[in-house]
Amino acid sequence: MKQVMENLFDLIVNNNDSPINFEADISKYYKNDDGEITVFLSVDNGLTRSHVASGSGKNFNTAISNAVNLYKDNISNNSKPKSVKLDIVTELRPIIKKQSRINITNTEVRYNRREDGLMFNKDLSLAFLPEEVESYKMIEDRRIQSENIFNAFEKHFLLDEQKLVKNFLSSKFMNIYRFRTDSWFIDENEFLPLYKGKRFYEELNTENLWQSIELTKDNYFRQVVNPQGKFVYIYNPEYSDVPNKYNILRHAGTTYSMLETYEMMPDKGLMTAIKRAIKYLLTKVEDTTINGKSAQVVVEKDSAKLGGNGLSVVALAKYTELTGDKQYLPLMQNMATWMGELQDETGKFAIHKQIFSTGEDSGFVSHYYPGEAILALCRLYQLDKDEKWLDLAENEATYLITERDVEANLDTIAHDHWLLYALNDLYRERPKDIYLKHSFFIAEAIMKAQRLDTNKFKPEWIGSFDSHSYPASTPAACRSEGLGAAYRLANDHGHHEEAATYKKAMETAIKFQLYLQLKPESVMYYRNKRFCLGAIHPSLNKYELRNDYTQHNISSFISYYNMIK
Repeated sequence: MKQVMENLFDLIVNNNDSPINFEADISKYYKNDDGEITVFLSVDNGLTRSHVASGSGKNFNTAISNAVNLYKDNISNNSKPKSVKLDIVTELRPIIKKQSRINITNTEVRYNRREDGLMFNKDLSLAFLPEEVESYKMIEDRRIQSENIFNAFEKHFLLDEQKLVKNFLSSKFMNIYRFRTDSWFIDENEFLPLYKGKRFYEELNTENLWQSIELTKDNYFRQVVNPQGKFVYIYNPEYSDVPNKYNILRHAGTTYSMLETYEMMPDKGLMTAIKRAIKYLLTKVEDTTINGKSAQVVVEKDSAKLGGNGLSVVALAKYTELTGDKQYLPLMQNMATWMGELQDETGKFAIHKQIFSTGEDSGFVSHYYPGEAILALCRLYQLDKDEKWLDLAENEATYLITERDVEANLDTIAHDHWLLYALNDLYRERPKDIYLKHSFFIAEAIMKAQRLDTNKFKPEWIGSFDSHSYPASTPAACRSEGLGAAYRLANDHGHHEEAATYKKAMETAIKFQLYLQLKPESVMYYRNKRFCLGAIHPSLNKYELRNDYTQHNISSFISYYNMIK
C-alpha cells in the first residue's frame, strides 16, 4: 500500500498527470450489490477542512480513478494540497440492528466512535467517514444531527446537488448505514497505516518523541496564549468555541511545561508566548500580610490557593534558571513566605484554600497542593540557597509520609505525581530514607494500576490506568511524570532495578498518550488545525482541548526523552 499512497501523493499533491494504474488485492473489502468496492480520498491543504472524494469500481484501479477524477473535476488548479488519506470500506450494516430506515428525530443511534462512518441509502455520494462523524458532531446525544451533517456537504462537492440537498434537509425518515474502513495517510514527511484514524506507536525513540514535542511547540503552544497572555483554557475543536472558564493554577502549570519545552528546544517565538503568560500571571498577584509578615499570593475569584502559589513559584523558578533573569526572585520569596505561614505546629499546611478578602479557611483540601508546595520550596532553595525553604519542605513531607499516608496501601495511596517530583528534589538536598521509600511506594502503586493485559483490553487501551473507567490521557500523563521523577531518583542513587521497571511502565504509558496527540492525520476534518496540532485530547471518546491536558503530556514526553537520550 505504500507504493499506492506514494503514487496518489504524486498525482494529487504534486499534480502529476501521469496515467492512473493502481493494483491491490480487493478480496477482503466490502462489495456492494454490483460487486464494487468503495474508496474515499481525503485531501488536506493544512488550512481548511479536508475535501473528500469517493469512488467505486469492480477493481481497485477503477475505484481510485473515479475518486481522483471527482476530486480533480471539482477543485481549482491553484489549490495546494499537503496530504492525502485513503479509506477503503471493509464492512457496511444498518445503523440499527436489522433496520436501516429510522426516524432521525426520535430514534436513538448507538455507534462506535472513531470506527463507524455514516452512509445514506447505500449511496456512495452521501457517505461520511468515521473521523468526520466526530469532527462535525454528526451524532449527538445518540441522535442524528442533520444540520451538522449538512455542514460537510461542501467538502464532499454536494452543494450543487439541489434535489439531494432538499431531500436530505426535509426528510424525517432516512435509510442510514454504518460502515468501517481501512485507512492510510501520506504527506511529504511520512507514510502511515492508521488505526481508527490515528497512528499507532509500536516503539518509542528520540526521533519520534522530539517530533511530537516540536509539533506542540510550533503549533499549540504558540497559538494557545492570547495577546494578553491568557491561555485558551478550553477549546472544542468540533465547534471552534471557547467556553468562558479559567483556572490560574493550570495557567502556571502550563507555563512551566512550555519552559521545559523551551529548555529542550530554544525558540524565540515560544519564549515570547511564555513571557506573555508570565505577565498575565503577575496580574493575579496580590500583596497581603499573614501572621504579621508581608507576603504575596496569587488570587483568582477571591481565592488564594496553596497550589496556585506553589505552581507559580515552580514556573518562575524555571524561567529564572533558564534565562538568568532574577527579577522575580523577591516575588517568589514572598510567595513562599505566605505558604510557610500556612503551616501549623504539626508541620502540615493547615490551609489549602483561603478566602482572600476575609482571610478565612474555605475548608477545601487538595491531595496535590502539598506536593506542589514542597516542589516550589525546593526549587526556590536551588536559586537562593536559603535553608528555611528546605525546612518548610521537610515539615510537610514528614507529615505526609508519617501521618497522612501512614496507613495507605498500594490500592489506596494517591498517585501523586507532584509529590514524586518534590521528593526527588528534596532527597537530593536532604537525603532521608523515608523520602526514597515513599517515592518507590507510590511508583509501585502506579504500576499496579496500569492496563497491560492484551487479552483483556483493546490495543489502544494498553498503557492507560484503571483510575478511570475509560482510558484518559491526562491521568496517564500525570502518572508518567511521577514515574519519571521516581526513575531519576532511583537511577541516580543506585536503585537500577527499580529504575528499569519505572522506565518500562512509563514507555508503555507514553505510547498510549501519543495515540491521543493530534497529528496532521487526526486534524484533517477540523477547522482550526494549527491550534489543534500537537495538543492532546482527554480520552478515546472526548475531544475537548484544555491547556493542562497538553501540559502534563508534554512534560512526560520531555521526561522520557531525556531518560532515553
